Amino acid sequence: MCGIAAIFSPKGNLNKNDFARMDASLPLQAHRGPDSHGVFSNDFISLGHNRLSIIDLSDSANQPFSRVDLGLKIIFNGEIYNYQEIKKDLLRKGHKFYTDSDTEVILVAFQEYGEKFLERLVGMFAFVIYKEQDNSIFAARDRFGEKPIFYIFEDGVLYLASELRTLISLYPKECQINQEAVVDLIENLYISDSHTIYKEVKKFPKGSYLSFSEKPNFSTYYSLPSDLVQPIPFEQLKRLTKEKLYEIIARELHADVPVASFLSAGIDSSLITAIANDIKPGIQAITMSTHDAQMDESSAAKKFAKLLNINHEIVPVDVDSLQHLSYILKDIEPLADASLIPSYMVTDQIKSRFKVMLSGDGGDELFGSYNRTNVYDSLKFKGIPGGKKIVKSILNNTSPWVEKHLGIRLDDRTRIKLGGWNGYYQKNNLNNSLIEKVFNNQTNKGLAFKKFLEIEEKLGADHQKISFHFDYETRLPGAFLQKIDSASMHSSVEVRAPFLDHTLVDLIMKIPNSSLMPNKIDKELTKSILVDFTKKPMQGPKKGFSIPYSKFMQGEWGDVLLDYINEGKSTSLLDINQEGVKDLIFQHQRNPSPTLARVLFALLVLEIWIRVFHLNVYKADSVYTP
Repeated sequence: MCGIAAIFSPKGNLNKNDFARMDASLPLQAHRGPDSHGVFSNDFISLGHNRLSIIDLSDSANQPFSRVDLGLKIIFNGEIYNYQEIKKDLLRKGHKFYTDSDTEVILVAFQEYGEKFLERLVGMFAFVIYKEQDNSIFAARDRFGEKPIFYIFEDGVLYLASELRTLISLYPKECQINQEAVVDLIENLYISDSHTIYKEVKKFPKGSYLSFSEKPNFSTYYSLPSDLVQPIPFEQLKRLTKEKLYEIIARELHADVPVASFLSAGIDSSLITAIANDIKPGIQAITMSTHDAQMDESSAAKKFAKLLNINHEIVPVDVDSLQHLSYILKDIEPLADASLIPSYMVTDQIKSRFKVMLSGDGGDELFGSYNRTNVYDSLKFKGIPGGKKIVKSILNNTSPWVEKHLGIRLDDRTRIKLGGWNGYYQKNNLNNSLIEKVFNNQTNKGLAFKKFLEIEEKLGADHQKISFHFDYETRLPGAFLQKIDSASMHSSVEVRAPFLDHTLVDLIMKIPNSSLMPNKIDKELTKSILVDFTKKPMQGPKKGFSIPYSKFMQGEWGDVLLDYINEGKSTSLLDINQEGVKDLIFQHQRNPSPTLARVLFALLVLEIWIRVFHLNVYKADSVYTP
């Protein structure tokens, strides 16, 4: 796992100022790769790299990596789990290798197969290949967006980096805050892949590659399966899935450094840890302890580890410190996933002993979609005539009476009854009067709902998989994967997610619900596999890898937000309604609610980000003009 940065001009007019900015940018992402750094520059390109050594620890695998005989150079962030298999095929074709790294395998495979080699890669990756022969580049990002790439293309020049702060340091002009992204963040707690916090910056599309000689050209090489196979017996599916998980986890345990595993009391991390320990006895399982009765899962995790004789360590974390949030937000775009804090704290405390950790990320999305499809199937009515309009009218009505007496009744099940999936996905944090409380001149963006409409149009009548596809297109890449990458990389730790192996995703995504959850039990498949280890169900209610931020916002965090709001920086920069937000703070302190907690925490994230990122970079206030 590493950090990459690049400036590319097909006209060959890069200069010493571009090279100086590259040199200055790499220290900003040194946490992504503290083991070495390197730069290659000529008139066409400047490539920068920070390396976290995981495979082939020798200096010969440092980057930018070159194969002079092939005329290729590369900067690469990620891991290719099947690189040894690909390497064997290439050796049989007569290719030579000079390192044991997966980086070199990417270059040689690109030389042999061209862009089609991406279909052979199993892993998480973001890379740029420079072809010296014609001074062009080829760049790609993994299928689900595990590894980030931010870019700016302006005046014929491409600027690209793993982190937003690094990218901004490469770009010679000032970026302007994107107000739509600000609203998006508070509506959904993350900024969607369609844009970023700055108007000039874009996110490299997941599952895509970029060819660039005279002009950039993006192409898609991977999409989620949209067709279902015929139902298969549950026990047959269980056997296939278990075999596949053993194969995947065995590959992902491969590293030239120590590997540990996240362990909560949930199904996903428990199953990953159990299989990893069966393959490699003695693996270390790490559990977070917050000493909060509602959030702490350490007792249940300890019981599980003892039952399976797994080495177990409980890491106590003090999650009420905003210093950790400030440390991460100084380099990334704002993200209001509260588990960013404990994810960073856990990886930071074990980084001196472990460089790689396995996680259960992707399990909820792949095996149950948060039980939404079971709820959907259980309802007699899944939309009534005019139901969509009823839901929309109630959610968008700012009348206090409507909000109090009707809006409160629109829970998940009711929205599905009235409007089907359309009704369900219309809700966000800023429905009803909250948008007017938070902003002066902004309106709802509803980007998550727009993504649902795109997915619905593509899948048509296949309502079963709409929920699964929605997860992979929205919160998984936008919130969860960005969170774990940002948190772990700020600790210089690589996190691998076996459930995001695309061969497993391709298998499960084609399975109808009647086979995946035949008894309408959430995540029935993975629960059944886990019972093979425990001999009986072990897990209680899911608590999640998070923190009690609602309680914090009632106390000290709410006071901090109030102080920030009173300073007025967000009023000028972000069009924040100063008096309206103050009212919400006082309201939450008197009568706390989950929605208010989410909105206020997102606002706190924005206030911190303004100070540690935007104003720190540009050293002056920008004035918002509607």
